[in-house]
Amino acid sequence: MNLQEKIQEMESKKSRNMDLDSFRKILDQKIPDHRKLPKIQVAGTNGKGSTSTWLSLLLEKSGLKVGLFTSPHLIVHNERIQIQKKMISDSDLERLYDRYRSLFLEKGFTMFEMDLFLALAYFLENRVDIAIIEVGLGGRLDASTALDYKATVLTNIGLEHMEILGDTLEQIAYEKSGIFKTGVLAVCGVEQPECQKVIDQRAREKRALLYYSYMPEVVQKGKKYFVYYLDGVLVFDKPYYQLKNFILACDTLYHLNFRLHYPLLQETIDDFHFSGRCMPLRKRPLVLVDGAHNVHGIQALVSSLKTWRGQIYFSVLKEKDAPHMIELLKTLKAPITLVDFESDRLYPLKNLGLPILSMDALKKRLQETHEPSLVCGSLYFVAEVMKQFNRS
Repeated sequence: MNLQEKIQEMESKKSRNMDLDSFRKILDQKIPDHRKLPKIQVAGTNGKGSTSTWLSLLLEKSGLKVGLFTSPHLIVHNERIQIQKKMISDSDLERLYDRYRSLFLEKGFTMFEMDLFLALAYFLENRVDIAIIEVGLGGRLDASTALDYKATVLTNIGLEHMEILGDTLEQIAYEKSGIFKTGVLAVCGVEQPECQKVIDQRAREKRALLYYSYMPEVVQKGKKYFVYYLDGVLVFDKPYYQLKNFILACDTLYHLNFRLHYPLLQETIDDFHFSGRCMPLRKRPLVLVDGAHNVHGIQALVSSLKTWRGQIYFSVLKEKDAPHMIELLKTLKAPITLVDFESDRLYPLKNLGLPILSMDALKKRLQETHEPSLVCGSLYFVAEVMKQFNRS
């Protein structure tokens, strides 16, 4: 098999993870040094990837060698495993997969378990100083929760994956706060009082050291935010929802006793980039992509844009609350077109009562249009559009 066939083999293994004790025992036997690697775990409905990236960049600016494990990927599988913002090479990914493939198949690893195992092995090989580990789904039963951490971070709570995590905010808060560990710092950006009640109870049960992250004073002038934080006034020129993720990352490191100061924080803001989130693919005419793949994400996107003068192209998977997401997008008062992309999990778009384009037609329209275009919704949809631009 070539590398692409091996990746396809990995990506075909999608099912429920094994129980955490079994996964931990395998890790302890095969790569026991994972226990010595300092790690921070990040969970939440939205903002996991952004918060993980903020943490990684802040730690790099502090002089540390940082491993970053995230999911899903947008363009290539290698994106899931990075050191110092550089994704694992094809040769290293293939070499490590070949080394452990028989173990993966024998034990029935899922793709996520394989990726996490390979990330830890890669980080240990390269002697990173600390690793940021993003949760795959939920928290309490996620494979990443089998590991030891210096801190656990919970970004926010929204209604998502209700068929697995529960159909109320309280149930989802229970599942996601399942990452808390005895005596381990837990930093939380959740704002809903009903969720905080559950989180407080879980922290007491686990005897975790819980702190909430709160926004400092912020003054908006035009498209910039002036943030009064620690020892200075930071100039923040990213969307407001990214400001929340940034402060959550800063608060986490503050409680871990990292020294944060104005030059480091401002340099981190200036250098921050997160692929697929409010990301311009072209400036004239503007093509903006955002992987806002659930109600919470669309709310944040709409709040950041406030108005939009151009076209909106949207697509989403069937397990999402598409009608609610459409209603939120309609508040931008711009034409909305749905896009039919290749996925066996695609929402039945014809039920939404809006015009529908094929991916080929969207590609042609984006090439020919003179209007700004917002492409949003499923990360898989956004990834397909990004691939088309890369090919072009």
